[in-house]
Amino acid sequence: MTRPQTENLNAFDIDPSDWVVPGLAAGLLARRLNEDPDTGALSAVIHIPKGWTRAESALCAADQDLFLMEGALQAGDEVLQSGAFSFYPHGVVQPPWTAQEDCTAFVIFDRAPKFTVATESEPGAKTEQAVAALDTWTMDWFDPLAASKPSVAFHPGIFVKILRTDPDTGTSTHLAGLMPGWFQEGIEVHPVREESIIISGDVNIATVNGEPGYTCSVGGYYSRPPGIPHGPLSSKNGNVGLVHTEGLLGIDYQTDERAEGLILDHLRSFPWK
Repeated sequence: MTRPQTENLNAFDIDPSDWVVPGLAAGLLARRLNEDPDTGALSAVIHIPKGWTRAESALCAADQDLFLMEGALQAGDEVLQSGAFSFYPHGVVQPPWTAQEDCTAFVIFDRAPKFTVATESEPGAKTEQAVAALDTWTMDWFDPLAASKPSVAFHPGIFVKILRTDPDTGTSTHLAGLMPGWFQEGIEVHPVREESIIISGDVNIATVNGEPGYTCSVGGYYSRPPGIPHGPLSSKNGNVGLVHTEGLLGIDYQTDERAEGLILDHLRSFPWK
């Protein structure tokens, strides 16, 4: 089942609640953003208090993307700090965790998470795809065509940092960066599910499925099944978002005669920050 559509949700408007996960100690909180009631697949902002630990290495029953927004998380011999990313496919052994500071992280699980103590990965697990600790601050911004396949060329001023890609399915997690004043007139339609959380700045999505859209700021989140038209897009102050797609992000553009006016309305009226 495709995950439900979520629009115009800010993670930090959601009250955190206890996050109870088999195999993890109590004390975690979650702001649930999108969840599949059938599979348990989940996207959430989680809070890990200083001193919390998972003392042993373990396997997770789900693919696990983690982007650390704040804090410091010891993961085996590595320390993930603000801006760090890790990914473990299901069945790949993970090192112990200890929160050196209070941590806030955005996590994505492709099914219900469940942790089991283990010292080795399961046979056949995609160990080659694991990303233990990636410091995204040290990465170069790169050509957006590395993460997408648009039917119309992007305007200059959009860049990406590829955090992980599944070579078999095209499933990808990447950072997308927009220069201040960037825009794209077309209405986007994707053949795969897409979700994103805003790390900094603003992005205006002027329409969604033909209805008036909204502006995302820090903490803003959306998740869309395939085939939902949205756009045009523009950013007044620039933007960085973490984007996850379930397959290669193809982009088929539709036209809208209102596009120029919608873009200029955002760029002229949204506040400078």
